[in-house]
Amino acid sequence: MTAVQERKAGRSSALARGGATLAAAGLIAAGLGLGAAPASAAEGDANVENVSFSWQLNDETGGGAYFGGCNFLVAGAAGDSGSSRLWTEADGFYKASEGNVTITKLNAAGEQIAPTWGTKCQTPAGGNVSPSAGSTSNNRVNFAAGTGTVNPATDTGTISWEGDFTIVFYDGLTYWTVSDPVLNVVNGVGTLKGTASGYGTSMEDMTQWVPIAPEQIDLATLDGVDITATGVSVTPDYAGVEVTTAGTPQNRSAASWGSFPQSLVDFNNKTGQSSYWYSSGGAADPKKIAKGFSATYAEIVTPEVPGTPDGNVDVVIPEFEEPIDPETGSFSWAWADPNGANLGTAVQTGDSFVANGSISDVAVIDTRAGGTASYGWTVSGQSTDFSNGTDTISAANLGWAPKLAEGTSPSVTKGAAATGLNTAQQLATSNAAASATLGADLTLTVPTTTKQGAYSATLTIASRSPFQTSVICSSTTRADSPFSRSFRMRSDSLRGQWPKNAQPSGAKASAASCTSLVRDSIESAMVRWHSVIRSLRRVRGGTHGAPLSSGESWI
Repeated sequence: MTAVQERKAGRSSALARGGATLAAAGLIAAGLGLGAAPASAAEGDANVENVSFSWQLNDETGGGAYFGGCNFLVAGAAGDSGSSRLWTEADGFYKASEGNVTITKLNAAGEQIAPTWGTKCQTPAGGNVSPSAGSTSNNRVNFAAGTGTVNPATDTGTISWEGDFTIVFYDGLTYWTVSDPVLNVVNGVGTLKGTASGYGTSMEDMTQWVPIAPEQIDLATLDGVDITATGVSVTPDYAGVEVTTAGTPQNRSAASWGSFPQSLVDFNNKTGQSSYWYSSGGAADPKKIAKGFSATYAEIVTPEVPGTPDGNVDVVIPEFEEPIDPETGSFSWAWADPNGANLGTAVQTGDSFVANGSISDVAVIDTRAGGTASYGWTVSGQSTDFSNGTDTISAANLGWAPKLAEGTSPSVTKGAAATGLNTAQQLATSNAAASATLGADLTLTVPTTTKQGAYSATLTIASRSPFQTSVICSSTTRADSPFSRSFRMRSDSLRGQWPKNAQPSGAKASAASCTSLVRDSIESAMVRWHSVIRSLRRVRGGTHGAPLSSGESWI
């Protein structure tokens, strides 16, 4: 759909639907009204529809539980379990889709898929989640068909959705449902509201099962919201947010201390979940930090206002301009070191192996000057999946953190850190002609269930610049032999590659130099990485995964 900017004398308020039926087992179900809209539309207001909303909430809502299995999200308002007890599949409470609401989670390939009763407690790699920090299913709630009014010029707007989702802890011992969320932002400051209701219980008295009257709460408070022509992406307030509670006191000494909104914590004093929404001093505090959410819609199009013709004939005499110096110089880049990269030795962290390293420096040489062109450039990278011929590791498991050499020109900006190189990610950009030395720290994270073998992948580094001269470089090195418990990436070959249909006839290049060949092309250098995985298990008395003693070997 296309959101068309409109001006009108008045608009209806974005009222959420009235109260929803109390979900038997879900604890939040009701309408989220924010009151009437202004009497008339402001300059720049645009109506939007078919707005999508997606939120993971935090790692705790997909983490492992100390009893019962795990915490998870459910589409719709769950039924009444009758008491604080573990759910069963036969109850029929668990749903991944209902009405405008869906629940999805990441798989090993980094794709959002619908979970099932049997997979809801699994990590993206397929293992079971645990209570430890960093272990989560990454499940998220998604709403469709939202409607509202936004004004990107003033970062102001209201969007509402219809539907319910349920937040379940300890496999059903306590849970609550959120209905009809409403996002309200004024000048970049706002809230995401909901109506909470359901049943109350407590860890000390699990026989307690008391209906809770519906009440409106803040699901998130927001600051610095940027409403654009295509949507909103924002991380709710959490870090440093103080809360008071009759339960476990808030711990404000750890680096990760903070809280969800006060009204959400107050409501969960009745459900028995209050300490799961603020830092309480436990080992799971890092999992409670609020995750960002997004609301997206079709790009807002502002209709052009036709001009009024007249009979005047105008002429403009330009000022005299000095002659422009001719364009000189060239743009090129090359690997500063042909040795590729080395990920070193993997270290087991939770249910994953993590290996760190860095790519060889990329030397950008940009001597362009003169002319009228606006010089600049972008260098980016993307990796294929790792493969040993039979098994694969998704390139989504390989991330990087770009960096610049000290003294780099202010016109050069490093790319943002990325957790997955399965899609193209920027290494650096420049808004002017500037030479620079670029680098990136690499991190490869794979589950301990990954099969042993020598894996390889190809990382492509590409550059684009207006009026650039493209170059082709080549160099070859030999990959090192495998070693135990390692993830190693080394360059098997470095070679420039012309884009399809872009290579001029007779183009040549040597291993010792990069030769300028043609303008307006994309250049890329592909690096083949070798990665070796050894299983961290030993066979001695049936024990797996224990540390090695002197003289023992991994198998």
